[in-house]
Amino acid sequence: MQEFNREHTWEFVRKDVLKRDKYRCSICNQRFRKTQLDVDHIVPINMGGKPFEKNNLRTLCKECHKKKTKLDRWALK
Repeated sequence: MQEFNREHTWEFVRKDVLKRDKYRCSICNQRFRKTQLDVDHIVPINMGGKPFEKNNLRTLCKECHKKKTKLDRWALK
């Protein structure tokens, strides 16, 4: 049951962030369909970021998200 609540909350927060950012990648500034976008934790959860805090979330396209995640992993090494 707790997993359902977390997923439901994430979907609600994700929709809000996508709308707030006008379906535009925060890095490359291009507009995409919502299925082509990810909502990224600016400060990753494993580095202390809050999972559902909207001011820790931003919209990224798949390509920019992949690059940002790679940098996050490099920073943890």
